[in-house]
Amino acid sequence: MRVVVVGQGRVGRGLAKRAKGGGDTWRVVSGGRLTRRALGDADLVILAVPDSAIASVARRIAPLLQRGACVLHCAGARSPEELSACRRAGAHVGAMHPLASFADPARPPLLQETTFVVAGDRKAVRAARRIASTVGARVLNAPIHGPAYHALAALVAGGSVGFAHAVIPGLVGLGVERRAAERAAAGLIGTVAQNIARIGLPGALTGPVIRGDAAAVAAHRHALEEVSSSVAASYDAVAPLVLDCAIAAGLDPGDVASMRRALGEERVRRSR
Repeated sequence: MRVVVVGQGRVGRGLAKRAKGGGDTWRVVSGGRLTRRALGDADLVILAVPDSAIASVARRIAPLLQRGACVLHCAGARSPEELSACRRAGAHVGAMHPLASFADPARPPLLQETTFVVAGDRKAVRAARRIASTVGARVLNAPIHGPAYHALAALVAGGSVGFAHAVIPGLVGLGVERRAAERAAAGLIGTVAQNIARIGLPGALTGPVIRGDAAAVAAHRHALEEVSSSVAASYDAVAPLVLDCAIAAGLDPGDVASMRRALGEERVRRSR
């Protein structure tokens, strides 16, 4: 299969780098090189362009495609209908959103065991499945692309980074070198991800809340106030979510009451 990626950003270049060597021919082109020569022999065109540009780029490439080609975009917040101009030109269209974090174009994430959320025309979905298989990813075939789905994905990815960003200064304040602290936090987050994948929720929860250790939680809050008021505020902000997960996992009602007292019962209630 001849694959052309339109867009030289992190996702487009990252996908091409991880998929090369899988038996398909990959080319990455910029938006300024949308010519029949560049696109006319492509079996699959992947639009890895800004969300706001998908529809306009689709209109530009529609007359350049060979009939029966597949076109996919990589936007989680947009449906396959953004590519309707290509469908009218005889192409098969779909959305293929990799649930992965592409932060560095030179070092894209390993995509094994990630999930590609796909939707669209049958042939386009088959093409997306082939790409996912090449990089070792799973496929979730579901027409859920849109702002709500994308917000949930962003909450997991951005929330993890944002929370780490809030916590790392606390470790630095305890005397840990910053890069060592970042690597340590990354390793911990990685094991959490493994537990969610292998065990599921709420069973993946660990720590003093699920153990019902209210004394440890109270000590946490006191110690963090000494380290940094902003880190302590982050702990208090996430604590109700952790407690909800522990309750779902079957935390004893007596321990729930003790935990509410340790966390500050009125603060927990106001946060809901």
